[in-house]
Amino acid sequence: MADNAPAVPAAEDLRGRVALVTGASSGIGAATARTLAARGAAVAVNYHRGETPAKEVVAAIEAGGGRALALQADVTDRDQVRKLVERAQTELGPVDVLVANATGLYGFEVKVAPFTSTSVEYCEWIVQRQLRALLNPVDLVLPGMLDRGHGAVVAVGAALSRSPAPGFLPLSMAKAALESAVKVLAQEAGPYGVRVNGVGPGLILTRVADGLPEQALRANAQRAAMRRNGVPQDVAEVIAFLATEPSGYLTGSYLIIDGGTAMV
Repeated sequence: MADNAPAVPAAEDLRGRVALVTGASSGIGAATARTLAARGAAVAVNYHRGETPAKEVVAAIEAGGGRALALQADVTDRDQVRKLVERAQTELGPVDVLVANATGLYGFEVKVAPFTSTSVEYCEWIVQRQLRALLNPVDLVLPGMLDRGHGAVVAVGAALSRSPAPGFLPLSMAKAALESAVKVLAQEAGPYGVRVNGVGPGLILTRVADGLPEQALRANAQRAAMRRNGVPQDVAEVIAFLATEPSGYLTGSYLIIDGGTAMV
């Protein structure tokens, strides 16, 4: 059957919508905030410690004619997230798009070591921080989406959930839990018109990658089918797609964004 719905211009397909992006002062979060704003959304730019870069993201959005607001909160703290959501909704309106990008680790050093060199407590801590960073915002935003009968949630995980590696047990578990949460939430929210999806980036050239040896970056680029490492905008464009109507029949998906590294 032919679809007679008119095409929606990419620059306008989020007009009148409000997006909340956690961990949006740099990297994937900042690129996502700017991309959603370019598509017409008013954007709440959450940050934990990066006030100056968050305000720079807001300034860039406003310079392009958009609306944005920088809001501080530790997303692992429920009370702080409650205040974050309340202010975002007071200043901008009900949240239509939630991008749960913050990991909750906030610069804490992540140990790359075999399990026998870490501890059960450390693994629990990593998983707990990740799940709170995801579920606190979802818990405070999703009910409103369900009541209104529309909305999109995009959780940012990592390719580690599908391709776990030695030395990364805590992070691999945390990202696998995030992916499972996406699938369950999608089933629960779908009947109400709300979609929940996730993305699993591979190695992306953000601050996290800054400490990697140049040799490791080159080796990863050579493993990728695209023969390059990813940049934040690669992920932001996929998130924007998942947040907009062209993906209106897509939910419960977890898209790996690694330039084809996992398949080769």
